[in-house]
Amino acid sequence: MTYPLIKKVCQLDEKGIYVGQADADLSPEEAENGIYLMPAGCVDVTPPEDKKGFVAKWTGDNWEYIANHIGKTVYSIKTKASLVIDKIGDIPDGYTTITPTEQGEWDGNAWIISPEKQTALLAETQTRLIANIDEHAAKIYSTWTRFESEYRERQAAAEAFKAANYEGECSRYITDFALRARLDNKTATNLILTQAAGLEKLQMELANQRMRKYELIVPGLTLEQMQVTYDDIIKQMDNLMEAYQNG
Repeated sequence: MTYPLIKKVCQLDEKGIYVGQADADLSPEEAENGIYLMPAGCVDVTPPEDKKGFVAKWTGDNWEYIANHIGKTVYSIKTKASLVIDKIGDIPDGYTTITPTEQGEWDGNAWIISPEKQTALLAETQTRLIANIDEHAAKIYSTWTRFESEYRERQAAAEAFKAANYEGECSRYITDFALRARLDNKTATNLILTQAAGLEKLQMELANQRMRKYELIVPGLTLEQMQVTYDDIIKQMDNLMEAYQNG
């Protein structure tokens, strides 16, 4: 009988865990008997099944399948402290793969928030988000109104010059602006009024967005719904700021 020169055998690590296949060479001295030179740590048996989440260990008689969570992060159900699994076997008692929530408590199957904590968390979140909305609006408004008195004087001068049919004495608010913008006084006047109207419109819309904070006190809102509303308000405010910067 003729035997192949090389055959596949199962390679084990120092603990008997299957790590793959290796080549065993046919023994030149006992080729007629089908004897192969086995590499160290190998067994000549059928490879184990590939089972997701398990490793195979050779017991000497068969393959034993052991849970493999190496590299996974688990969490203490008491302290929420994380632990990275570094050896095969089941997840240690008192740990779960479910990521804990900040306010959650382990009930045996999941992290839950008690009704009392949920009520307090909703109130705290509501207060914090509303304060953030007011602060964000105030920051934008302060940027727009850094030179408010100057804007008002320039707007008043432009309104007066337009009311005079663009004739007669023209305020330096207009003439200086016209000079630097390389415009005639009439065009500069109209541009000043257009900018003033645009700013007033932006300020009104900013106020409208700020008032949307009362949407956060609607009864029955979840934390997620509050956050979605808050994020949209902030986004709309930022869009107004961008529109202002783009002129």
